[in-house]
Amino acid sequence: MTTLVTGGTGYVGGAIVRALRDRGAQVRVLARRNSKTDWLTKMGVEIVQGDILDQSSIEAALDGGDTLYHAAAIYDFWVPDKQYLLRTEVDGTRNALAAAQSRGVSKVIYTSTAFTIGEARGQIGNETTQHRGYFCTAYEEAKYKAELVVQEYTRQGLPVVIVNPGSVYGPGGLKAQGQATVDAINGKLPMALPGIVAMVYVDDVAKGHLLAAERGSIGERYILSGITIDAAELIQKACQLAGVKPPPVGPIFVGRFVAALGEFAARMTKRPPQLAKDTVSMFAHGFQVDGSKAVRELGLRYTPLDEALPKTLAWYWEQGLLKQKPKFLA
Repeated sequence: MTTLVTGGTGYVGGAIVRALRDRGAQVRVLARRNSKTDWLTKMGVEIVQGDILDQSSIEAALDGGDTLYHAAAIYDFWVPDKQYLLRTEVDGTRNALAAAQSRGVSKVIYTSTAFTIGEARGQIGNETTQHRGYFCTAYEEAKYKAELVVQEYTRQGLPVVIVNPGSVYGPGGLKAQGQATVDAINGKLPMALPGIVAMVYVDDVAKGHLLAAERGSIGERYILSGITIDAAELIQKACQLAGVKPPPVGPIFVGRFVAALGEFAARMTKRPPQLAKDTVSMFAHGFQVDGSKAVRELGLRYTPLDEALPKTLAWYWEQGLLKQKPKFLA
């Protein structure tokens, strides 16, 4: 049977596709007309044109399919149009689940985020934590509302398993701390900001999704979080590994000022700011979750940071993102 992946051209979705193909699965990816799909086609992936905001296109892509991985999302802390963010996460998720329901798929694996756990400041959240009732970022709010839609369909009998990754890092993209790490190594990050963050290596995210499909219980949430680390410490470790001097650590209030100026300029230039206000808000609040349920119930094993970080920096170098070769590769 064929497995459909929405968001398969993206960071997390692409990692899921690679993991599925490594296992020999027949994979179909829903992609918009202007998406770059050559690398997927070379892997033997079938491409179907469509959009998660068009339910009929998802239904067509599910023809003959057995499993849906709904990973399509806007994974960013700065978006110029927050209403579009909400439509993509909430309406797109509703469309995907309605399509899965109409086609009678055997299982849906939904990619949420651990930000929806909503633990109070200083608390370590888990799958049963009650949300604090307010949102630190627009991304958290959109994904939280999308997850409510998922829970609604689960109550209706749709076989859904929810996966809640922490902040994802690793080869394949520059999301989360990726761009800041590259900027720091290249000497273009004026300062790092402190803030406790739950993180997970991208390959572990992909494995976690496949394990959720195989072993996850319908209606359950599975947090994926391999490490909890101060964001500034992570950048310092990356710089030390690369053999460059890390940037100084600045206070949160300076970060708020820099982010406000950057977003003002971004509205003029239409180019993303180096630092988003929502990123600073997340750092100021802190983000700590417990990823042990995925270990106990799914059998996931997390990649240690001292193994994952060198692989990540090596990929940055291979992609031409770094000015000089990291010291450990010399």
